Amino acid sequence: MAGRPVRTLITVVMDILVVVAVALTIHLVVGFFGTIAQQEWARALLGLTRWLVLPLGLEPVETPYGGVFDVDATVSIVAVLIGEWVLSIVRRQA
Repeated sequence: MAGRPVRTLITVVMDILVVVAVALTIHLVVGFFGTIAQQEWARALLGLTRWLVLPLGLEPVETPYGGVFDVDATVSIVAVLIGEWVLSIVRRQA
């Protein structure tokens, strides 16, 4: 019975990580297209999701669509998904 609260807590953290990964993916897509990124709502969205991006200092790549491919955001998405995967293994063992 002691493992049940731990499994629940791990599941909640996993769900939060999935939400973060989705938010980072939206950040990446909006920034990729410059015409979208220039919209007022898109600038607000990028400002809100910018704090989720790991500050790795990698240079963004300009896209042919007038935006940028945010390499830091991409690495952040991969890191969050790896963390979620590791937690799934831990939850299975709990």
